[in-house]
Amino acid sequence: MSDADFVIVGGGSGGAVVAARLSQNPANRVVLLEAGGSSDKFLVKMPAGFAKMLTNPRYDWCYMQEPDASIHGRRFMWSTGKMLGGSSAINGLVYIRGTRADHRRWVEAGCEGWSFEECLPYFLRAECFAGEASQFHGRQGPLGVEPMVDPHPLSRTFVEACAQRGIAALDEYCDGNADGAFLALTTQRNSVRSSTAASYLAEAKDRPNLRIVTNAVVERILFDGVHATGVEARVNGRLETFGASREVIVAAGALGSPALLKRSGIGPAAELKAHGINVVLDRAQVGANLQEHPTVSINKFVNVPTYNSRMRPWDIMGSLFDYLVRGKGPMATPAVQAMALARSRAELAEPDLQLHFYPVGYDLGPDVLSAASAKMPSEPVVTIAASVGNPFSRGKVLLTGTSAADLPTIRHELLGDARDVRTLVDACKLIEAIFDAPALAAFVTGDRSPKNPALSDAEWEEHVRRNTNISYHPVGTCRMGSDSEAVVLPDLSVQGVSGLRIADASVIPLLPRVNTNASAIMIGERAAEFIAAARAGA
Repeated sequence: MSDADFVIVGGGSGGAVVAARLSQNPANRVVLLEAGGSSDKFLVKMPAGFAKMLTNPRYDWCYMQEPDASIHGRRFMWSTGKMLGGSSAINGLVYIRGTRADHRRWVEAGCEGWSFEECLPYFLRAECFAGEASQFHGRQGPLGVEPMVDPHPLSRTFVEACAQRGIAALDEYCDGNADGAFLALTTQRNSVRSSTAASYLAEAKDRPNLRIVTNAVVERILFDGVHATGVEARVNGRLETFGASREVIVAAGALGSPALLKRSGIGPAAELKAHGINVVLDRAQVGANLQEHPTVSINKFVNVPTYNSRMRPWDIMGSLFDYLVRGKGPMATPAVQAMALARSRAELAEPDLQLHFYPVGYDLGPDVLSAASAKMPSEPVVTIAASVGNPFSRGKVLLTGTSAADLPTIRHELLGDARDVRTLVDACKLIEAIFDAPALAAFVTGDRSPKNPALSDAEWEEHVRRNTNISYHPVGTCRMGSDSEAVVLPDLSVQGVSGLRIADASVIPLLPRVNTNASAIMIGERAAEFIAAARAGA
């Protein structure tokens, strides 16, 4: 089955969804190509296992960023999943949707049909929710979503402290409002990670009309003129061609998809010609418009045990036993246990920050900030981080060569816009106020980072520039819209060619103020429906 009706590039948060949904129709012949391997590993299934997979090239693409002048020349490794399930198999397991305001911005940017109300049915279609019944949660979908089984006690204390600072406590945050603080929902089923591989593909993998090919690195999309006819991929090192009689669907992620389009001749003409690539379509926006949540953290010493103070061998063995026997304990919880959407300034009409509470402390290396360089203190520490919800700073994904082995480079000034710096300076002051609220203050025993938070605005700015990190939420590099420069149209078809669609976070025109995995899955659901409708109307 080298030829099919549909060839899907990438088995991650979007691609696995499209493959599963299209193969529900036995008339569709579907091939799913994934560059990595299977995700049926214990480290993937156990929620806490993600920390061991980040920066491991077996599971992670390990994209590198150029030094960033806006943060004193520091740079990051941008982790994205390289296995079936993609980033849904390597992320921090938080389930959250963009707000109504986020989706309204998409519509205003030319994405008609993408309001929160119009996207909600696809969020619900994806979800199999294990909590209390609600009109804002689905129960029949493949994706396991459940409340945390065993959150750290200080996670609830964080929500209480936020309420004491005027940030309302929310029981439901998936209704599109999420203006307040809450305990996080997690993409798990019975304490086991529910990636799109463990959910969508688990149901679909044995269908005779679906072929899943792992270790298949797609080199380029093939065209007859401006019509996509298939792809060329290296499968276990051997070059093979996969024809698509109807459509090629690209779902290689916000960093991989623009690189693939460029290698295939769709992108800025000058950049393509510099690499000797024949231009199929001159599209300046391919690889541009890269957005990410710049995030800064403050942590404090506390007087109760936290996860980093329980890292002795016998502690780890006890936690592992607790997970294996009861499905509880630190190994069963997401990275971020409590969150809030908040305002950096009281006069703002809408939240401009996402706050994250971690019952753990860690230090990152001074250059390549990655899990491999993280060091944990032995004393009990908790962390509150703040992300700019809708950042103004932008970046690019650039080719380094013509082969898929030549990973693209990332050029991004995370704090290239002064407005983002101002927001994070104000965010630091808000975090200090939350730590000083009575609920949390009763547990705080001292300052850790910064060691003395009585800082001027200039000193806070220096703290921000030296400590801002990424959130692993890249979007926007194949921007959706209705203008002539948009890479994809609102039906996710690539503008200017035929037979080609994109179904991942790269199409998101403006970064929502929250984690992006649920949105990527929703995009996969919508892509499958657009494709099915196009086939029915053919």
